[in-house]
Amino acid sequence: MYQLTVSPDWAEQISRIRDANSEDTNLIRFDNTFYRLCRSEPARFRVQLRDGIAPSRAAIDLGIQANDFYVHELAGLPFGRYPSTLDLERPSAQSLSGAISSLSKGETQDQFLRQAIIVFCVAESLRSDQIATAVGQMIATTKGLLGVPSNLHIGRLLPLAKAWGQTSDAIYRALSSTAREIVSKPRASLTPAQRSFSERVDLRTVDPSLQGFAKAIRVLKRPGF
Repeated sequence: MYQLTVSPDWAEQISRIRDANSEDTNLIRFDNTFYRLCRSEPARFRVQLRDGIAPSRAAIDLGIQANDFYVHELAGLPFGRYPSTLDLERPSAQSLSGAISSLSKGETQDQFLRQAIIVFCVAESLRSDQIATAVGQMIATTKGLLGVPSNLHIGRLLPLAKAWGQTSDAIYRALSSTAREIVSKPRASLTPAQRSFSERVDLRTVDPSLQGFAKAIRVLKRPGF
C-alpha cells in the first residue's frame, strides 16, 4: 500500500505513486519531460490517505484502478461518478482534512460529496501535474505560503479532468504511426529499438481546444481503454 499525506509536498508524493503505477514513454512533452502511460492490465493498487493537518492524523484507504486511475472504493465504500454539483465546491486544506476524518469515522452526513472531493484531489492529481500542483499549494497555505489560493476552485479544474480521456486520444492521434504502434504495446513486450525510440508530441496537430489540457496532463489513458 502506498502512503499519501495531506501535506505541502503533495505533488512530489503523487509523482512517486504515479511513477510506480504507470509506464514510462519516450513521448516528449512541451517542457522536454516525458508523458507516462496507464498500464494495460486491470490491476488495482491501494493508497492510504492520511490527514497531515489535524492532530488526529485520521486515515482512509482508497482502491485505484491502474489502467485508468479511477478510484473505485474509499473508506470501504464504493465510488462511481462525480456529483453534478462538484463544480461548485471550493475545498480548503482544512475541509479536505475534515472529509478524511468524517469518512474514517463512518459519518454519513454529506458522505457522497466528501468522497467526491477526496477522489478529485487524488485521482485528478495522478493524471495531471496542474491539479497536483494546485492541491499542493492549497495545502501549503496552512504553512504560510502566500500568493496562491487557499481554496481549490474545482469548477476551474473540472474541464481538464473531464477532458482527460479525450485529450489522451488527441495526443495519440498526433503521433507518427511508429510511435502509435509502440504506445499500443505493453512496455515489457517492446524490443530494445522500440524502447529507445522517442518522439516529440507536436501540439500543433492537436485540436486547439485541447492543447492547454495536453500541456497539463502527465499520464495518458492507454488507447482503447
